[in-house]
Amino acid sequence: MKNFIYILSLLMLAGLAACSQKLDTTIKIENLDIKKDIQQASDTKRAVMTEGKEKKETVWLKEKSLYQFEAVADEFEYTVFLYADDEQSRLKESPSNQANKGEQLYTGHYSMYLAEKDSTVAYKQDVLEQKGELSFSSSSVQAYPLKLGKNTVIAVIDSEKHPNFFFIHEGEVKEIKQNESMLPMVDTKMKAVNQKYIQTAHLVDGEDWIFTTWGFDKESMILFKHDETHVEDQEGEKWYKLWSEKSENFFPFLNIELTSEVLEKAKQGIPLGSPYPIGTSISNIKKSDPQYLDEGLDIDGVPYVLYPEITYYFEKDTGIVNAVAIPGERLKTTLTNVKKLFGTPDQEMNKNEGKLAVYLAHNYSIEILTDKAGNVEWMYLRKK
Repeated sequence: MKNFIYILSLLMLAGLAACSQKLDTTIKIENLDIKKDIQQASDTKRAVMTEGKEKKETVWLKEKSLYQFEAVADEFEYTVFLYADDEQSRLKESPSNQANKGEQLYTGHYSMYLAEKDSTVAYKQDVLEQKGELSFSSSSVQAYPLKLGKNTVIAVIDSEKHPNFFFIHEGEVKEIKQNESMLPMVDTKMKAVNQKYIQTAHLVDGEDWIFTTWGFDKESMILFKHDETHVEDQEGEKWYKLWSEKSENFFPFLNIELTSEVLEKAKQGIPLGSPYPIGTSISNIKKSDPQYLDEGLDIDGVPYVLYPEITYYFEKDTGIVNAVAIPGERLKTTLTNVKKLFGTPDQEMNKNEGKLAVYLAHNYSIEILTDKAGNVEWMYLRKK
């Protein structure tokens, strides 16, 4: 009897093990099916939309296209071509908005072709069909990518220096709308700033300059005006020269919110909008961030290093930073608003055409310099 019970127990255990193994096998198969579905969905997302689209070999387009460049969208890599079947070229005999005298001018009804990177085939996109005939000068780059984070905005500038913007969405090139019309640019240059914004420069009435910073909403595919600053005459010219020198250079724009915490940080020598506290070696800052705009001596003979968003002043002998200056363009605020946050200044006096307000913060001081209208031009943090 005992042997019978023992044998029966073994048979039951064997049955349970078989069921367990079958269940484990089923789970593994289901997991493989899930992974397969995810991979298929990824492949579908990655593919360029091909239905109803004309196609051309990428080898041929590389030879014939006026422009070609790389782009990314949703972590996938693409090649974009700009090509016109009816392209014509001629030398410009007299200067105009389109080109200078003697330059090659290309005209035609251009189309974009989109290919996955390293693909042998590219597919025609219809986004330029409504633009009519376009003209491009040999001396200017009028179509190029702007990298914003993990995605690319494509810029195509027409002969009147009005930009058009495009974006790769679900395997197709789509046009980006703008919430405000854009002024004609000084030339065909614009730039991506901090992987998040696009900045343009404009000359108004041959004298004043406007630097406009644009944000991009990927979900609605709208380019919106984030900030704009008017800079007069020679000061604007100076900034445009700096702006044009290198692709990394940009004009400071609104990206700081002034709060009451600024005073507390100032007591520790930590400036607003900078990762480097007072007392840092200027050589370490330059080594860490070599993309500065200018360096030299100010009108008082104090050495400085100018970055787009901050200026560092330092001791000539030691190279230790003892003051920083934040441009008012980053704050876009007034002395009245500063007083609401910080209270009454420890000192206030007339300075140039505006005001100078001083707030003491232990071993440091915050100095607010305004224009005659009370707008903050500079915010300094100095070691006493």
